[in-house]
Amino acid sequence: MLRRLLSVVILSLLAVPMIGGHRVHRENRTQSIGLRALQFDETQPKRRRAGSLIFLKAWELTSDNSDFGGISALMALPNDRFVGVSDAGTLVGFGLSNNQTANRPFIAAMPGAVGRNVGYIDRDAESIARDPVSGQFWVGYEGKHAIRRFPASFARVDGMIRPKPMQYWSKNSGTEALVRLKNGRFIAFSEGSGPRDREFSALAFSGDPVEPGTSATPFYYRPPSGYKATDATQLPDGRLLILNRRVSIPKGFTAKLTLVDPNAIRRDATLTGQVIATLAPPLLVDNMEGISVTQEEGRTIVWMISDNNFMILQRTLLMKFALDLDMKKPEADRAAPGFESLD
Repeated sequence: MLRRLLSVVILSLLAVPMIGGHRVHRENRTQSIGLRALQFDETQPKRRRAGSLIFLKAWELTSDNSDFGGISALMALPNDRFVGVSDAGTLVGFGLSNNQTANRPFIAAMPGAVGRNVGYIDRDAESIARDPVSGQFWVGYEGKHAIRRFPASFARVDGMIRPKPMQYWSKNSGTEALVRLKNGRFIAFSEGSGPRDREFSALAFSGDPVEPGTSATPFYYRPPSGYKATDATQLPDGRLLILNRRVSIPKGFTAKLTLVDPNAIRRDATLTGQVIATLAPPLLVDNMEGISVTQEEGRTIVWMISDNNFMILQRTLLMKFALDLDMKKPEADRAAPGFESLD
């Protein structure tokens, strides 16, 4: 009963319009991030599985820093380090050295997030992609639909584009998920509906979206009923792993992971994912918005993070799973058939 009551309260609060980037608080610039270990299922402490996910660890991340929270996307880096971007234009970085504190954390405004004539719609970062070779980052924004490119240092903006097809996407429904494929192409998913019921607009870019001459081909993604895509990443075998989130009464937040084959992308095609895992109470779950994968001792590791919306009744959860899934042989570094028409 208490869980249901909390869910109703959270949903009621979420229904109240938020003014991102203008929260009322006492300013605090501490760089400390705390970690508190959590169970996957408090009602069954030994539970370890949800579909194709095997639970390994989970933490609640906390900080007294005024700008900590609202993490909307996650990127796993080498050496057990992570970087996340928030819908308040904040860059959050940390490593995992133990279960009590984050290693070498930092919390700072992203380049271009503050300044004269810069408002919330200019800094509402919702997605992140990275080139593992150059270290460059790309960040998607959903206020003024845009993609910005940053160097490995994240010290400046070194390119930006507002793709024309994105300007037809719904307001506040911009690039919720952004994936850089191994072959250098990009995929962007919106959080806004397409022309048909339960379809969400997406774009396939022939290369770096910021570079002149890169073409964008529209297609659609149909998530599980009632869900929206909040992030995505590419698995070692080339398939896309998409994080989908739903908020409802009385369950509150739930999440589903789906698999999509990028080879199926065609102009105006609709892709439907295969559900491989569901997170719902009493399992640990919140407003899940970020996903990334790494390799560890031959296993594919799935990391997920939640966006607490800067609300006291929500948490920033970091969750670690092993993916128990038959993996196809990794594809060669070539253009997928679905992208040939983009060149």
